[in-house]
Amino acid sequence: MDNFLSSQVINLWKKEYSSRLSINTKFSASHQFHQVVAMCSPGNSFYYILNFSNLSFEYIHPNVEQVTGIKPEEATIEKLLINSPSKELELIEIKEKIIIDFMYSFLRQEDYLFYKIIYAYKCKSKNGSNQTMLLQSTVISQTDDGKIAHVFGVHTDITHLGNVTTDWVSFISLNGKQSYLNIKAEHGSFNAKLANLEKKSITADLTKREKEIITLMSQGLSAKSISEKLFISFNTTRTHRKNILCKTNCSNTAELISKCLAEGII
Repeated sequence: MDNFLSSQVINLWKKEYSSRLSINTKFSASHQFHQVVAMCSPGNSFYYILNFSNLSFEYIHPNVEQVTGIKPEEATIEKLLINSPSKELELIEIKEKIIIDFMYSFLRQEDYLFYKIIYAYKCKSKNGSNQTMLLQSTVISQTDDGKIAHVFGVHTDITHLGNVTTDWVSFISLNGKQSYLNIKAEHGSFNAKLANLEKKSITADLTKREKEIITLMSQGLSAKSISEKLFISFNTTRTHRKNILCKTNCSNTAELISKCLAEGII
């Protein structure tokens, strides 16, 4: 069943992306490119450059083995997909359809390079346990006629954040234009009216200190560790946490972190 569902996602990409490309070009990634990416992808994560003409990895970071158990020389997009359970693959397919709709029916070709796509998904870890991953991807090259040629993707283990929902996808502007946040998979297609349902950012009313605490919470630090890192008392940290949940209208930390992920804040 999982093989069938993963093949459906692959066939979707082949139909909507690969079939539009008549030539296979290689992306030239400089040493500096990899240095910058490595700095932005700490911890239990890996990244790759995906060629859309044949859905092959032109580069994949060795950390893929640490995160998934798949050796980098054996890694394929199919093997990454098959790590997810059936229900998650069904969600991934729906989210990918929303992404395709956004890219081809809504976004202009000249804006392809200026949006980051984010969603969470569940899969098996190297030791076979369940883990939650955050995918962040962006187009990094286009053909002369504007079609998508290469995509850069970063997959980060966010299991430590708790019960993060995976039924959403967000489109984050990288150049100050409108972002489209938290599109629910149940909608099945992109509609700008379904995005940004909350009129302001979830952190709009938070103080600098409260935002700092959210960042530390997202890194898996306990209240005790946050207190020690910020040189504040344990009770002060707990008070900050209560105020954060109240201001953001979140019932618990898991809901708070899920909303922050959807907005690209953490």
